[in-house]
Amino acid sequence: MSSQAVPGRRPLWPARPAGTRLVDRAWGRAGLRCLTLAVLLGAWQVAGTAGGVGLPSPARTASALAELLADPAFHRALWATNQALVLGFGLAVAVALPLGLLMGRLDLVNRTVRPYLSLLIAVPVIAFIPVIQATLGLTLSARVAVVFLFSVAYVAVNCAVGVRSTDPALVEMARSFGAGRLATIREVILPAAVPGLMAGVRVGLGQALIGMVVAELALVGAGVGSLIAEFQGRFQVASVMAVTLVVVAEGVLLLSLAAWCERRLSRWKGGTA
Repeated sequence: MSSQAVPGRRPLWPARPAGTRLVDRAWGRAGLRCLTLAVLLGAWQVAGTAGGVGLPSPARTASALAELLADPAFHRALWATNQALVLGFGLAVAVALPLGLLMGRLDLVNRTVRPYLSLLIAVPVIAFIPVIQATLGLTLSARVAVVFLFSVAYVAVNCAVGVRSTDPALVEMARSFGAGRLATIREVILPAAVPGLMAGVRVGLGQALIGMVVAELALVGAGVGSLIAEFQGRFQVASVMAVTLVVVAEGVLLLSLAAWCERRLSRWKGGTA
């Protein structure tokens, strides 16, 4: 059946000009987000107060969250957990960016390394946790290794894609004007690779957050994983939900920071920074 409109008939949903739709305005987007949040909180409240449902209500969760934030032990546990995130993701970026640059510029490196990175992406990294635990024990190094394995492949592959997307004419032009290899990389290749590079950083950061939580739950270190295990043992579901909300809020904050960095680097790409 043809999808073309029948002549002489008005469309069911006529298209509106750009800028006149609700989602095209900042207050409209904010209003829709607030409305969605209100609906979710309302559904959560109904589910939390319904009989036979073990889900805590938003009020109970907020009370548990307030008690949690006032407890110094929680802040120490959160700091211990974020140590694994900072060290593991920082190490992943430090390894993946030069590796992705080499993969994008040298076909031999790309053919050699990419199968192993594809393996890390295709195979659930959680399958390696027993090996990591047997090798490194229940230590910070083990949790750092989990976060590293969760994120390094995504950053490296996306960086390589960004480098390969550089217009060869720009590289040849830079060389014709006498630019050396390092100058060409700094002034041409890296700015052109910003979209792919930052996409890899954002995806890798999301995976690193997942790795942080998985490491805490699987290895039960000194961070929030131990708190979650303790609250579960006491059947304090509201406290478990409060810890989860803190981790979610941290993830949203970090991803928003990565998006801000991407916008700043995009200005560098356009030559306006």
